[in-house]
Amino acid sequence: MNLFNFERALVISTELPIREKITATVQKCGLSPFSCHKIADALGLLAQQGFGVVFCNEILPDGDFRAVVAAVKPIPVVVLSRFAEWDRYLAALRAGAFDYIACPPDHAETERIMWAAVKHFSEQHRTAHAAA
Repeated sequence: MNLFNFERALVISTELPIREKITATVQKCGLSPFSCHKIADALGLLAQQGFGVVFCNEILPDGDFRAVVAAVKPIPVVVLSRFAEWDRYLAALRAGAFDYIACPPDHAETERIMWAAVKHFSEQHRTAHAAA
């Protein structure tokens, strides 16, 4: 199984409106969205197929974004939060998140961050394979 697929995005959110908004944005951009509401479900999806970016709520029923970052590394994780606070943003970046979006997510911001994450990840992936 290939852990990497730059044409797919995973959305992990307990909030249906946020999950729907992110998946709609991903789909409008031509990528295939997959969604779930728990880390355990996300790990099951990750075991079956690869992703190029993961969007994840800051807090989930079975953990938080840090567990997702650890599980999917090096796939970029974008943290979704109800709080637009610099301290939370910086904490997410220090914990290994690619970026942080305050909810409700803006379509243009989501699209910009998604493409930046996919580009960054694909360049890292390409560089790693060239060095091997």
